[in-house]
Amino acid sequence: MRSYDVIVVGSGAMGSATANNLARRGSKTLVLERFGLNHSNGSSHGLTRVIRLAYSEHPFYVPLLRRAYDLWFQLQKDSGTEVIRMTGGLECGTPQSELVTGAIESARKYGVRYKILSPREVDDRFQIFDLREDEVGFYDYDAGVVFPEKAIEAFYELAKERVDFHFNEALLDWDLVDGRITVRTSKDSYVAEKIIFCCGAWLPQLVPELALPLKAERNIQFWMRPREPGELFSIKRMPIYGFQEIDGRVFYGAPDSGEGVKVAKHHSGVFVDPDGVDRNATKDEENEVREFLRRRMPLLDGEPASFSTCLYTNAPDLHFVIDYHPKSRNVILVSPCSGHGFKFSPMIGEIASEMALDGKTKPDISFFNLARLSTTPPKSLQL
Repeated sequence: MRSYDVIVVGSGAMGSATANNLARRGSKTLVLERFGLNHSNGSSHGLTRVIRLAYSEHPFYVPLLRRAYDLWFQLQKDSGTEVIRMTGGLECGTPQSELVTGAIESARKYGVRYKILSPREVDDRFQIFDLREDEVGFYDYDAGVVFPEKAIEAFYELAKERVDFHFNEALLDWDLVDGRITVRTSKDSYVAEKIIFCCGAWLPQLVPELALPLKAERNIQFWMRPREPGELFSIKRMPIYGFQEIDGRVFYGAPDSGEGVKVAKHHSGVFVDPDGVDRNATKDEENEVREFLRRRMPLLDGEPASFSTCLYTNAPDLHFVIDYHPKSRNVILVSPCSGHGFKFSPMIGEIASEMALDGKTKPDISFFNLARLSTTPPKSLQL
């Protein structure tokens, strides 16, 4: 039975970033992935992911984001692959909307560069967004996109000489006896001193003793073609964007980097078993996105180029879970990220490796503790 220092379960954004950090620190590491590299069954695919610094979800995230930005650019340098590009970001809503007030709160607390734009200023600057007269645009100068498949491949390429990646090998069960982890997979058995679960929607299945109150949510991402070709929607001109509608719904997306403009509703409210997800977009889902485009970006109401299904793994309060198992610090739970985690992955990978190898982390991550899940009331999934 082969022995390792650390076993990482999952090789999506969090697992691959964790493996890369463990490799750099000389840990003998095994990564178990039930699917292949850069599969589209979980939460780590989608051609582009938004990254923004003025974080509307909570100011706590901003210092962690600053570290993530540094690590993204370091990954880009180390790999020689473009994994991040700055485009600026525009978040739109009424001045009282959570999207706008949250971004302003984070920006003011941590000195993030931003500007409030009137509807006329938004139109003059971008020529593609329609805001109502009672709305504003929050412009984040330090926002952009991360290219998820390229990023995961870069983590993998940098780590593969020092890490054993086992693809298409599912973890079936595991046990902890006398401080040693034993795992059984669909192909073999292994032992290790530590295990890190980075498996997103499959986490509740693998730690059933914790009865985690996490829900896997099916969300559809569309890539749309403008009605007429032009540069307005290109990644050179268009920012990432988000709109909070008057009824609370949030739509977001990213500029065209060659495959169409990304547009999606944030949180569908459709909860699923991760092993039984309908991967087809319904007509109702497409129509809801089209109705948003007709109101907000009418020039983009062309033909859909493609679509993809993404899983959010939601905690009741929609914040991350990064903590030790309550019965053993040899077992680490990482990142049910509630639909907003990919941008943090190099920083979360760094934290997970610190937890495994040092028994502590440099940043304070008590905000993500496991114990809160038993006392935190659910938050609306509209944001």
